[in-house]
This record gives sequence, C-alpha cells and structure tokens, in this order.
Amino acid sequence: MANALAVPGTAFISHDLRALPLGYVVRQTRTVIGDADQFAIEGVPLEHGCATCTLRYDLLPMLRTLHRTDGVERIVVVLDPAFEPEPVVAEILGTLVETDDLPEGVAGDDVVVRATVTAVDGAAWLNDATGDLTLCEAGLSEVEDERTLAQVAVAQARFADVLVAECSGDPDDRYEQARLCAALRRINPAAIQTVLHPGDPFGPRELLVSLAATRPESRRGRLHTAFDPLLDGCPPLESDCGIAVVTFEADRAFHPERLHDAIDVLLDGVITARGRLWLTSSPDDVLWLESAGGSLGVSRVARWIAARGEDELSSVTPEVRAMASLRWDDEHGDRHSSIVAVTHRAEPAEIEQALRDALLTDDELARGADYLAALPSPFGDIHLDPCDSSSPSKASSSPSEASSSPSTVEGVARDLAADSINSEETTR
Repeated sequence: MANALAVPGTAFISHDLRALPLGYVVRQTRTVIGDADQFAIEGVPLEHGCATCTLRYDLLPMLRTLHRTDGVERIVVVLDPAFEPEPVVAEILGTLVETDDLPEGVAGDDVVVRATVTAVDGAAWLNDATGDLTLCEAGLSEVEDERTLAQVAVAQARFADVLVAECSGDPDDRYEQARLCAALRRINPAAIQTVLHPGDPFGPRELLVSLAATRPESRRGRLHTAFDPLLDGCPPLESDCGIAVVTFEADRAFHPERLHDAIDVLLDGVITARGRLWLTSSPDDVLWLESAGGSLGVSRVARWIAARGEDELSSVTPEVRAMASLRWDDEHGDRHSSIVAVTHRAEPAEIEQALRDALLTDDELARGADYLAALPSPFGDIHLDPCDSSSPSKASSSPSEASSSPSTVEGVARDLAADSINSEETTR
C-alpha cells in the first residue's frame, strides 16, 4: 500500500524486524526524486541488543537528514507489522538525537507527522482483535514478545487517520464486512474509512485523496494523554451488527479487590476498553485501564489535579482544567472513574453492573479515609490481566524508569506507552 505514494518527491524508510534473532534489523530506503527511483537495503546491527535503541539511533537521524535532502517533499515511514505507530511518534516528538552534521535535537523539529495510514485485513482483523494470541504465537515476532496480536491490531487502528480495509467481494461476507466497519467506526470514528474489494483501484490518486480528506479531529500524530475525552471523535452510540459502545461513569472510588475481580468482565466479548480509574487505595493517582481482546492492563499514569501542589499545576493545560471544572467536587475535586468499551458479544448491562458493584458502598465510605486507604490492593504501578495471582506486578518507581531498558521489540511500543500517555502537555 505504501507504494501508492511512490510519486516524485517521496522518500521511504522501513525496518524489517524478522532478522532480530540474528542481531540486526533490515533497513530499506527508497527515494523517488524526479525521474530517479533509487532503492537501498542494509542490515543495521542492534544497539545494545535492543530494537528500541536501534530505532532511535537509525530512524530518527535519518528523518532529520532526509528532511534536508534536495527534492524530498514527504517522507513515508513503513512500519513493521509488529510496530504500533503511537510510540514511534512519541520517539519522533520527544527523543533527542544528533547526526554527524547536525546539532542535538528532536526529529519532530524537522518533520511533522501529517497522517497515519493503517491497512486492515478484512477477513482476519476482528478475530485477531478479539483473541489472546501473542505476537510470537501469531508468527509476527521472532523474539520474546508478550504483547498480543489484539493489542497491536487495536493500537494500529486507533491511531490511524486513514483506515483501508481490504475485504473479499463475496456476497456471503457482507455481514462480516459490516461488523468490521461498525467496530472500526466505534474504535476510531475520526478516521477516514475506505473498503477495498478485489479489483478496486487504489493508487496514488486514491490514497492522496484520502489523506487530503483527513478530519481536523483525527490524530494527525497527536499523542494520547490520560485526560483526553474517551468518546473523542463522537463514535456512534447505537448498536450495529452486534457491535456496541458501553460507557461507565462514577463519582466514587472503586474497592481495589472487587475491581480486580470485576475487570474480568472486560476480557470476554469485548474488543477494547479504556479509561481512568479512581482507586481508594491510591486516591491521588490516576490509574489507566486499557484492554484489547483477551488482555488487559492497569497502570499508574498521572495525579489528579486535586492532589497536586501549586508548583505542579503549571503543567495542566487549559483544556484539562476546563474538563476538570465541569465535574469538580468540593471534597474529591476531579477524581472520578470513566470507562468506554467496544463490545462484540458481551452484554452491556452486565458490564455496567459488574463495575457498579465494585464501587465503594455507603457503609464502607462511612468508615472513613484511614480505613479506605488501608484496603489491600492487587494493583501496583502496572497490573496485567489475566494474572496468576492477586499480587501487584513488579514495577519501577516511575514510568520513565520502566521504559529505560527494553530488551526486545516489545520495548518500542509497550514500554514507551507510559511516556506517551503521561505527556499532559499534548491534548486534543
């Protein structure tokens, strides 16, 4: 699909991760300038045995250099299927790099991420996005990688500005195609969605038209933050082909152990769920919940505005302040829980009831703050479900420390998620 942009003025970069077990990645570059079409392929040794570091040291300097190459008007970064685009954009925007000829700086000073295009296999995507296969089990990673195919599929679709679904032309598949489109529309309503059938043209003209039509509310390289609206892009709230949106809001805290039991309801019949949690055992911390298919994670990502000192409030953007003021409580400030789930088989009422039952009861609230703060919690800084026990996951003291030394391709996406979601300076 990327070749549809092989028009004069375009440079392409891609990194193939299949050679990771051999200690390198394969970098392919192509430049189309005037009548010249040049192609090069090279093995890039792993930096410190780490795919994340290799990406930093190879891709980011190349972006800065290509930006200054005569005749290059646009750069297309073709990601390996195991990559999620948002963490790569986080690297472009926030990682300092230097080249032989340029001073230290971030690639985002030289290039702007205009759009992300995601190709979707219409026959397989919904099944992939609702399962629990790891990337290794699915054959997308040759090294140890605990991410699931569902995590990657959902993340790629959610960050896209243009979604191109390649579907069969078989009339018997029309209902499944409609279900796929309904799911994608509820996961990423702001994206331009195109369905291709065998024989449909899709060349430079069609792709450029789609890119030109990207909506102002789509991502366009903007990173997600913990305080973003969960229904951004205004997804359809009515059910379509069995695909539904479930919303849950609460202005009282969750009981830690009951919540741990309740979130299993988000692992069956749910495509994806995400949201902010207020937990009585961590009253000052925003916990972020995100699920895809049969996997779910809860991580500590920020502090509620009400828990911050005056010196911390300068980093709060006007948009976040405005949203907090709409729900401000004299006692609890902006603390709340808010979850949005996209389902394909689950009963929405059962999800809402399970979460509602996990909230603190009036009797528990009456016992006071000391009792509530002392309630045992299975959640640490990072907690993954399904889990083998109720003990908190081992985590570092901060997200930045957690992401400092990933050892596999998993680090490119999963370990950078804490950095991107914690970037409160970036809002939509």
